[in-house]
Amino acid sequence: MKDLFNQEEQKLLNLPPRNDTETEIWGQYDFSEGMIKFAGQEFIFPSGLHAEAIAKWLESDLLSVEIKISAEVNAPCARCLKIVSLEISDKLMYLYYLQGAEALDDFDDYMPVEVDYFGHVLDIMPQINESVYTLLPTKILCKEDCKGLCPNCGKDLNEGPCSCKIESIDPRLEALRNFNFS
Repeated sequence: MKDLFNQEEQKLLNLPPRNDTETEIWGQYDFSEGMIKFAGQEFIFPSGLHAEAIAKWLESDLLSVEIKISAEVNAPCARCLKIVSLEISDKLMYLYYLQGAEALDDFDDYMPVEVDYFGHVLDIMPQINESVYTLLPTKILCKEDCKGLCPNCGKDLNEGPCSCKIESIDPRLEALRNFNFS
């Protein structure tokens, strides 16, 4: 399966006129099915990914860009390896500002993005990438109390106990024998 994001791909957003703080410009971006490797897991996007962006000047040198992400994601449970399907959907706010700009203390709700200059278009692909990675979980579980797989025979312990009789425990794990995981 191909990577969801092509490294050379750009997603351009036309910008409103520089001194126009009233006009919002909207862009829509669709990615076909693909996958992402992140945090040691492979995330499959069977229906692709949908992104929307809305840009508006807050001041002549501060550009607000709201990026909305929505997608269905499939990934294996971190304990039993069953495929788990989940929806990711959220919006993130970015504040593009010129290099060397003064303090941005009034914009705590935004993620800052420093740029060298503002043209007529803006490549928002790096922020779409960042938004997706921000929304992906670092650990996926099929259910909170997933029992995982038997380390000896590989049976899914959610379906019942296995018939393994493990005589010896790895001495490095002995301290976990009496640990309460609940």
